[in-house]
Amino acid sequence: MAITSFSYAILRSVCENGLLPKSGTILEFGEANWYGDVSVEALTQDIQNFVESQDQQEYLQQQMAEYLKMDINGIAFGLAKIFYGVFFGNDKTTAIDFDGSEGCLKLDLNAPVELDEQFDVTINNGTAEHIFNSGQFFATMHETTKAGGLMIHEGPMIKGWVDHGFVNFQPTLFFDLAAANGYEMQVFCLGAIEPLVAHVFESREDILKFAEQEDLPANTVFMVILKKGASETDFVFPIQGYYADSISDDARTAWKNLR
Repeated sequence: MAITSFSYAILRSVCENGLLPKSGTILEFGEANWYGDVSVEALTQDIQNFVESQDQQEYLQQQMAEYLKMDINGIAFGLAKIFYGVFFGNDKTTAIDFDGSEGCLKLDLNAPVELDEQFDVTINNGTAEHIFNSGQFFATMHETTKAGGLMIHEGPMIKGWVDHGFVNFQPTLFFDLAAANGYEMQVFCLGAIEPLVAHVFESREDILKFAEQEDLPANTVFMVILKKGASETDFVFPIQGYYADSISDDARTAWKNLR
C-alpha cells in the first residue's frame, strides 16, 4: 500500500495527538511507497512542523533532495522513508516484501517468520489481504511487535476492490482480534482515497450504524491502530464476536440487518 492522502491525513492527526512513538524501530509488511496525491511541499513543511531537532530536520531535507534525484521507484520508496522519519521519528525501518526495493526481506508470510528482534511499530501496508494464510499473518504481526508497541493496519474493506486480493477484511476482525489478545483499539477509520474521505469511529456499533445508513464510500479503505498489551503473551486466534456472544444487542441486530 502506498502512502496516500488518506494514510497521510490520519497518521498526521494521530501524531498531533501524541499517539505515535517519537523514535524506535519499524517493521513493514509490504514496503510503502509514495502515492503522489500529497505534495512534496506539504511533506517538506511537515519536516519543520513535526521534527523538533534542527539537525534532524536538515538530515531529512538532505535525504529528500537525494531521493528526488532518483528514478520514479527510488523517489516513491524514498519519500515514504521521509514520511516515517517525520511522523515516527524512527531510527530503523525493516520491510518484508517480495516486490519491494533491494534491501527488503524476501519472506513468505504464509509461513511463520523468525526474526532476531521485535519492533516498536509494525505496519500492515495493505499486504494481509494478499496472504492466503491470513491467520498466520496476524500471528506473525503479534509476535514481531514489542509489548506495548503499535500494530497499524491499512487496506481495502467491505465495498469495492473486486479481485484486489484474496479477501476484504471486516470491522469485526479487528475488534475480535483486539478482544482475544488484549489489544487497545486506538484508531478505527474508514474512508476513501479518491476523493479523500475519512471517518473516525469510537465503537463497533458506530461503524455498523454508519453502514446501515449506506454512507460507505465506493472502494472503502480502512486504517486501524492497535496497541499491544504491556506484557508479552502468546497470540490467540479470535472467535467472531457474534458467535462468541460477546457483542452488544445493537451490534447483533445490525449483523442481521446488514446481511
